[in-house]
Amino acid sequence: MEFNATSTNITELLVVVLVIFSVILLMRKRYDSNLPLLSYIAVIAFTNAVEGRSLNPFLLYGGLGLALVLRFEFMGTGFAKAVAYLATGSLCVITWIMMSDVLSS
Repeated sequence: MEFNATSTNITELLVVVLVIFSVILLMRKRYDSNLPLLSYIAVIAFTNAVEGRSLNPFLLYGGLGLALVLRFEFMGTGFAKAVAYLATGSLCVITWIMMSDVLSS
């Protein structure tokens, strides 16, 4: 594990910090925040802009769909918790993959 401070790695670390902050918001049950949506947009833009850094599209767009569903206010508490759990899990997996990319290059 070695960190190489290139501009791509630093940008990826900034995206990871945004994702971690949105995970914290989801864990505090702030489902009405737009930050998870913005973090998914940042992750998608980063993975499309940089060659060689790719994530599973099902993970990216599935998590984005879960974050969009989480914005509905008419869901029951149990269903909202399940959707928030899945959205948080996908964000954590994205963080894990991006950090392994940063530390392995």
